[in-house]
Amino acid sequence: MNDINFDLKTADNKNLGQVFKSYSKYWLLITISVITCLALVFLYLRYKAVNQYEINSTIFLKNTSAGKNSGDIENFRDLGLIKTSQSLEDEIGIITSSGIMEEVITDNFFNINFYHKGSVKDVEIYGEDVPVQILVDENAEIVPYGLFIDLNFIDDTTYELSTEYEKKEISSTHAYGETVTTDYGTLTVLKKPEVRSIEDFNTLRFVLLDTEELVNLFLKNLSVYPDNDTGSLLRMTFVSSHKRKGEDILSKLIDTYIKRTIKYENELAENTIQIIDNRLKLLSGEIENVEKSVVDFKTKNVVTDVASNADTYIQQANDYKEKASNYQSQINILSQIEQTLLNGTIENSIGGGFAINDRTLTDQVNRYNETLLERQNLSQSAVTSNPMIVKLDANLSNLRQSILQNVQSSKNGLALAKRNLQDNANKYDAQLARVPGMEKQLLDISRDKSTKEGLYLYLLQKREEEVLSLAAPASSTRVVNRPKSGIYPISPNKKLTYLAGLLLGLFLPISTIYFKNAFNTKITSIEEINNLTVTPVVGEISKHTGSNLIVAKQEEQEKQSHTLELFRLLRFNLEYLKKDQKNQTILITSSIKGEGKTFIASNLALSLASIGEKVALLSFDLRKPSLMSCFNLDEKIGVTDFIIKKGINKDSLFQNYNGIENLKLMGSGIVIGQISTIVLHERVGELINELKTEFDRIIIDTAPIGLVSDAFALNPFIDSTIYVVRKDFTKKEHIGIIDNIYKNNKLNNCMILFNDTEPKETYN
Repeated sequence: MNDINFDLKTADNKNLGQVFKSYSKYWLLITISVITCLALVFLYLRYKAVNQYEINSTIFLKNTSAGKNSGDIENFRDLGLIKTSQSLEDEIGIITSSGIMEEVITDNFFNINFYHKGSVKDVEIYGEDVPVQILVDENAEIVPYGLFIDLNFIDDTTYELSTEYEKKEISSTHAYGETVTTDYGTLTVLKKPEVRSIEDFNTLRFVLLDTEELVNLFLKNLSVYPDNDTGSLLRMTFVSSHKRKGEDILSKLIDTYIKRTIKYENELAENTIQIIDNRLKLLSGEIENVEKSVVDFKTKNVVTDVASNADTYIQQANDYKEKASNYQSQINILSQIEQTLLNGTIENSIGGGFAINDRTLTDQVNRYNETLLERQNLSQSAVTSNPMIVKLDANLSNLRQSILQNVQSSKNGLALAKRNLQDNANKYDAQLARVPGMEKQLLDISRDKSTKEGLYLYLLQKREEEVLSLAAPASSTRVVNRPKSGIYPISPNKKLTYLAGLLLGLFLPISTIYFKNAFNTKITSIEEINNLTVTPVVGEISKHTGSNLIVAKQEEQEKQSHTLELFRLLRFNLEYLKKDQKNQTILITSSIKGEGKTFIASNLALSLASIGEKVALLSFDLRKPSLMSCFNLDEKIGVTDFIIKKGINKDSLFQNYNGIENLKLMGSGIVIGQISTIVLHERVGELINELKTEFDRIIIDTAPIGLVSDAFALNPFIDSTIYVVRKDFTKKEHIGIIDNIYKNNKLNNCMILFNDTEPKETYN
């Protein structure tokens, strides 16, 4: 029978269905936990959590890289006429600087928060909901940072301040506009002009926050980044717990940034105008002096047109001077040749011959250079004493003397001609001595005047441009999207929070159940049995809560109980096994006392007897018998009497129960020592073999195997074994005993019966 696979036997490993089933019995605990966690989430969101909203805005920074008034005046950059643009990173750094944020907070009193007092949670209010403005002297010796102060409106002229300071309740009444000095600081409460009747407002609470800490908090909640990779759009986001207040903070931040930008540009324009004004003042004086010089010059020389006939004299003088200059160039070349001849040797070539106007001299220089080249080529293959070289050297010496004489002669002639040309030029210069001088002076004066007038007009134009830009200031920043808050808060995320509460509600009981099961050493389900052993499970018997231990007799009264149905199912399983092989003798055992083996044996016997089988129920728990007491019968005669007393008739040891003729019960008999020897007696086999010829079924209730080994002595005489495991009673370690018995066939056809389980629904 070891190869029989019962339908109740499941896989060794748990599947998801089994896991779900193992936790589903705790559905009430899980439901309560989920409801409790969701309720706590609701209370947290309703009374504790502070909603955070995201305010978004977009601004555009104009491209000012060409300068506001640059045009074609790149050379005047140093004067401040050109406004250079900054990179987006620089502008982001300016916007997110602590200086701008501090100005926003102090100028708009964002460091004072107002609240409506609530029974559980104070609600922040802002703007029109606040009828007063509070000024706190932050330069005083004591400043009430972080101190919550209640403001009670008495009437349109007076109010009451109350707070707890240094564990003392402080309360005082004052008039609006009065400077109040208290133990916790100096402040003034002003009624807003638009508020008609302040009595319509309820008591409110306010608190002063440290500006430096608030700056850090606001900057932490502020994000500024480029809207795209190539453009000049900046996206700004700010996180605030109040929609309108957050929008105002971001709006004021943008306005302050724009005002600072305009202020910087105006300062630049003002400095430029001042520089231009100073320069115009100097130019005005210089132009006036130039004009006075022209008048004085013409008056002194009594001239109106100094340029008549001057062009002819100038042309003649220039011609003579040009020729004289050409002669001087020839003289310079001849001087260089002369120096070469005087200071050099015959091995030195003579340069500049091509620039000489004397043809004869040029031919001599060329001939000399050609002869020198011939000598140099010959000297590479012959010694200096070679006749050819000696002859060439003589020719070179003669040519040098001849050239030197011609150079000196030409030089003297050119010098004489130059002096004559210069004399002629001087004659014309003498004639033009007065005219060119006066004209040059007049031209210089006029040129200076034109230059100064042009610069003067240019600076006037630039000054007007700067004045216009100052009169109508326009920032390089444009607001594309005004700050606007989102409809829904970004924090806390209600869906995620409720989901977290749901998961927590599931996690807490499931984890508790998991750890409880992990540390539980008792068997709680058939699935655990299947995971711990390969021994087949023949069935299960539910918990019997009645006072009567024998539930099977309820069949007589045709009462349908769940436990009774399970015994019927067990009976069917035994009948199913009987079809294939003999299953007449059944041994009932367990690991320890209290697992219900006697209860199972008694009710199984009654159930089999109820269907007409002739059943013998034997009490083989000879150490601590309890079988007969279940039937209110005497345990003093029975098995041990048959073994010890030879010749005794076994029929005399049987007892009847409640008039059931086909059910015979045999007690354990007299209590004696050496029980382990008794169960090995040959009379045990004789008894069981005789009973097999008379009864259809023999049920044997034995001692627990986990305590003693008596049951193993009966193995040769039994057909199958029902090993009782009790829910929440049998230890998991005892399943190892069953597994060992089954694998090693220590008890024939061992099967597990799971006892004391939870009742399931029945079909009526």
